[in-house]
Amino acid sequence: MWNYFKWELKQFFTNKKNIAVYLILLFLAVYFALKVAPSYEPIEKVDVAEMEARYETRDEFNKGVGGIKNKHTEVVYALSIFLQWNNYDKARIEAIREKDYLKYAKATAKWYKYSDQYIVKSKELFYNPLYYTYNNSFGHADGHYGYGYTSSRFTGYVEGESKLSIELFEERTALQTLQRLLNSYLPVVLFISCILFSVDIVLKDRRYPSLLKGFPMADWEKLWMKGLVAFLGSMVAVIPLCVGFIIIGIQSGFGDFSLPVPIYSYLEGTFTNMTMGTFILQSTLFISVWLLFFIAIILFLSLIVKTEFINLFVSFIVIAAEWLYFVRGMGTYTDIERFPTSYVQVGQIISGYKNFIYESWHLTYQNGLIIVGSCTILMMILTLIVSQSKRFKLID
Repeated sequence: MWNYFKWELKQFFTNKKNIAVYLILLFLAVYFALKVAPSYEPIEKVDVAEMEARYETRDEFNKGVGGIKNKHTEVVYALSIFLQWNNYDKARIEAIREKDYLKYAKATAKWYKYSDQYIVKSKELFYNPLYYTYNNSFGHADGHYGYGYTSSRFTGYVEGESKLSIELFEERTALQTLQRLLNSYLPVVLFISCILFSVDIVLKDRRYPSLLKGFPMADWEKLWMKGLVAFLGSMVAVIPLCVGFIIIGIQSGFGDFSLPVPIYSYLEGTFTNMTMGTFILQSTLFISVWLLFFIAIILFLSLIVKTEFINLFVSFIVIAAEWLYFVRGMGTYTDIERFPTSYVQVGQIISGYKNFIYESWHLTYQNGLIIVGSCTILMMILTLIVSQSKRFKLID
């Protein structure tokens, strides 16, 4: 068995297709680090000019109407909230000028919490205009989420011991960039890579029928070895991606594993902080289960239909399925949590963002592991059963 494993491992890492995938990942990582990451513009960024403009506008209003008697109720209301709002903005501006980042973090956490408190129920006040771009009909809800997220994040900076910086405030450090990517398309990139690595791992044996017959092993044992090699090869895909991580770290700092990652609770409607280390660890475990799931599907299909196109088609359908049925808020009337395809975007599951947009509290990390893990085990059992049949042999 060990000799067969070494042979499969050698075949995998000398496969021209697999080498090409690794090189593409390396190119994408370097391109992202040099071109995309530096141009990242967060909605909630450290913009002193914007703070000053906002402060001066409110200050002029306060001075202009402060001495007027018999004010309209809305003017009285505006005065009552603008004074404290400006106090927070003034503290933020002074902190940046003094480079007192702890003071800035304290004032910013309070500013976002205070702002959200009044904007969320108001029809006259609005969140950052960027939440409403592209005719976003959910701009107000997204702003509420964004302000809560930012307030929680800055509260974590105040309570933590991380070295504070502008790059850290704008989530530009290497670990924060990794966190943002885990919340977007990085898991999909890893899944597609795994599919490409695994798509021919069984069917390629047709090229070496006589050689493979020399290994005195049952088909199911060979399949497990193939699955293990595909899994290890898929995990190695992280190495070329690390090149981009290092470049970003050199440019903007690496951050540390104690950085806060806000996690949204749909039931409570609030955020709590998880450490960056825990977030990345959970993401790694969840992605690993998904990789095993895709490998199990491909092993099973390779025995049944023996066509690479079907392997690709079915696997890509699993990845893309959520985009076919996604409707924001559908968690209120659909058991969306029962579909394994709802858990493809791993970071959004862990952070609670999926629950926010689906308006559900069932799309959790634990449920995702159970559902995707159960599907993986089921596919493995089916593969084992099918491999025992003389009708479905690795080599005819």
